[in-house]
Amino acid sequence: MDDTSSDQLRQSIVLATVPLIGEYDTLTTARIAEAAGIGEAELLAVFPDKEAVLQACVAMMTAQMSAMFDPTAEMARLDAIRVDQPLADRLAEVLGVIDDYRRRVWAETADFERGILAGTATAAATGTRPSASADLRFLPTLPEARRAVAGLLEPEAERLRLPAVALAEAFLMLCQMAAPTREEDRSPLSPGQVVDLFLGGALTTG
Repeated sequence: MDDTSSDQLRQSIVLATVPLIGEYDTLTTARIAEAAGIGEAELLAVFPDKEAVLQACVAMMTAQMSAMFDPTAEMARLDAIRVDQPLADRLAEVLGVIDDYRRRVWAETADFERGILAGTATAAATGTRPSASADLRFLPTLPEARRAVAGLLEPEAERLRLPAVALAEAFLMLCQMAAPTREEDRSPLSPGQVVDLFLGGALTTG
């Protein structure tokens, strides 16, 4: 069996095994092989035992999550926000980018979960071989996101009550707390309300 065929077989075995992880205590290589539609001997030709299969499952899911959470495209959008517009508009664009990122991650995660259940999921491009822990980078918590938002605040440096970097971190935290959730009893703030709260505080004037 050549390397390509071996990798394809490993991937198909891993994808077939993910829905069976809950059966860990009783799971056998025979059961995994049956789920993958192959013979047990064929499975053992690429995985020495059940534990190796499960380790590959963890590696694949970690790689998949890393790919889904990858903020590269959204970071490019943050960096492209123009500073020659009102500050409120700059911050509203930040909120839009973060909201788009969050919705993309939700959608891709749901698609992957459905694919696993339906048997149509595909592994991340990094493959299924165990590797170092993937870097799960969540956009609003990244240092580069803080720097990008700080850059949007810096044109107003003379008016800021705190350093731009500190205010950028506070704004990103507010963005997370005001994000839409699946909880029925919580109504998230609108982008305009988030920006108003950040710029004006909680109290009305007068």
